[in-house]
Amino acid sequence: MAMTLCIRCGKLRILDKTWKEQIGLSLVTYTSTICPDPVCQKAVETILKDRHDVNDARMKASIKRRTENRKRGMEVRRAKNRVDLYLK
Repeated sequence: MAMTLCIRCGKLRILDKTWKEQIGLSLVTYTSTICPDPVCQKAVETILKDRHDVNDARMKASIKRRTENRKRGMEVRRAKNRVDLYLK
């Protein structure tokens, strides 16, 4: 297993738990590591949750923008088709 350092304090992270899951034909092994300092680990979890929330908000905003842009694009195409039919 690769040794990883805590993103906050730089201490060597310790193994929390390991589990295996069968996904399709592959057996995947997951490992969870934590900081040996419980106070630091709590802070790291807060940092990671904040990062996740920001990323989630960005993804939702991106999907909303894409949906609005597609609607606008369809409206423009429909209007153009109406003009083309009128001019013919």
